[in-house]
Amino acid sequence: MKAVIDLGTNTFHLFIADVKGDVLIEYFKLQIPVKLGKGGINNNLITGDSFERGLLALNEFKKYINQFGVDEVLAFATSAIRNAKNGPDFIDAVKVQCGITITSITGDQEAMYIYEGVRHSFTMPAMPVLVMDIGGGSVEFIIGNRQEILYKQSIEIGAARLLEKFHKHNPITEAEVAQINQYLEEVLVAFKEAVHIYKPIAVVGAAGSFETLADVVLKDLAVIPLTLSKHAREIRFEDFEIFVEVMKTSTLEQRSKLKGMVDFRTEMITVATVLMDVVMKVCGVKRIIVSDYSLKEGVFFS
Repeated sequence: MKAVIDLGTNTFHLFIADVKGDVLIEYFKLQIPVKLGKGGINNNLITGDSFERGLLALNEFKKYINQFGVDEVLAFATSAIRNAKNGPDFIDAVKVQCGITITSITGDQEAMYIYEGVRHSFTMPAMPVLVMDIGGGSVEFIIGNRQEILYKQSIEIGAARLLEKFHKHNPITEAEVAQINQYLEEVLVAFKEAVHIYKPIAVVGAAGSFETLADVVLKDLAVIPLTLSKHAREIRFEDFEIFVEVMKTSTLEQRSKLKGMVDFRTEMITVATVLMDVVMKVCGVKRIIVSDYSLKEGVFFS
């Protein structure tokens, strides 16, 4: 039995499971909204409050790791920690206080694990698809088919970064959306070239903000997504468009009242949605699939 800890910029995830053949046997899952990047993400700093929230979360995880008698713990630090000037201090403090050894992984390694997780969540098409994971600090773009990765890129344009840079009003203003679009136009040049070369036929969103999309479609729009497997669903494009409009025109309070909205995504979901919309337009596709699997599941299958 293994425990995988994904130390994301917005949320820390604990996943205790085993792999038998090609099947993932889940024992326990817990996610804690640490908001590690809050107040310091664009200055490459983990603030004092965020540092403490992170330690508290990992001490909580340690209780369950002990309770389940886990044989091995694999903890991975992503964008916020790997880029923070005091990221090594956080890693050291966790080792001392929690007895957990954290490995800081590159964006390329993160992308590989995400692809591996998504690839095991449903039968991927033979033709290339774009797998996309919107984190708080970075966004991973992986173009691949059911056999292999054709292209991967990790860019520091996660939802926490976009939120702090651009989203100052609720609802978000048209000017702010335009600023995000302009910014993405500049940073997605290599990604656009890859899309032109490989021509993905669908966008597959890995967990996170994409799960919120699926939950809002189901619980608030009252539309049942097409089930592709136990861990993947396809969203109708017209429902995605309604979701985009709702996220762009709603206040924080209105979003918090949506049945499909988890509390800790209320702030960042709008900028994440703007990013989704841009990527769908870049790819020129109308197929959007949501996978429940991402980095932590990919670690088990790697």
